[in-house]
Amino acid sequence: MEAFAEQLRELRPRCFEPTEARLALQMKCGRSSVSAMLNGRRFPGWAPTSAFVSACGAEPADWLDRWREAKRRLDAPRRGPAGQDGAAAPAALPDVGGDALLAATWYRSNPEFYSAAARYVRVARSEIRVTYTRRYPPDQYTTKASADYFADTLAWAHEDTEDQRSVRRIIGIPETHGVPDRDVLAWARQHRQETGRLLNYEANVLRWTAAADGLNMALIDDSTVFLTFSGGAHQKLNGFSVQAPTYMSYFAAYFEQLWTPLQPLGAYLDTTGG
Repeated sequence: MEAFAEQLRELRPRCFEPTEARLALQMKCGRSSVSAMLNGRRFPGWAPTSAFVSACGAEPADWLDRWREAKRRLDAPRRGPAGQDGAAAPAALPDVGGDALLAATWYRSNPEFYSAAARYVRVARSEIRVTYTRRYPPDQYTTKASADYFADTLAWAHEDTEDQRSVRRIIGIPETHGVPDRDVLAWARQHRQETGRLLNYEANVLRWTAAADGLNMALIDDSTVFLTFSGGAHQKLNGFSVQAPTYMSYFAAYFEQLWTPLQPLGAYLDTTGG
């Protein structure tokens, strides 16, 4: 990550070394995001890298191979034996015995659940990991609480701050006989436009073939887990949250196993005419 950042820093003086603020303006992101990119604190996705290269007057196509190589090396520790592609090796989990107790907060409705999740998102410190695997897109028949939650998540990732922030979202796109659901695919295309240059945000696609919603989760920082149960009517959703680092560790390990082999949203849409 630091080696790739050094290459970006070497490119910057070739166009009279623009300030981070000017680069951020051209890239349509926060100055702190540019700073994190140049200082090696966070590895950028391809869209922010391409925007940076263009802002420096270079050709993005000339940088694609070196970005892919850097990403391959960064992803290698999460892959299987000898760097093989596939599911990540199971993470080591703590042995807590059989008598652990957990305190859960239950939410009886869609608004209750999303309002609580949004409150935790707004005060998150560094990392948010979320999944969305339902049979229709989040902007269809939504409640105000759920719309606020999705907006707050993107606003948190977009906020100009010196904190190291990361949002990763797994998007399940339903398929029937290999054909993606039209409505969810249309939403995914719009979502790509909204987030493509957001340095602190990544989305991967899970091709979802089950004729049912998935069990969705939001993992906030290192201790808070929200789990949602949905299905049937569009608005029918409830769930619970637990604040416990050990409990979180199991879901974090599961998230990483899902995340590692998945295709980035942009690459998926490119192969489906998005």
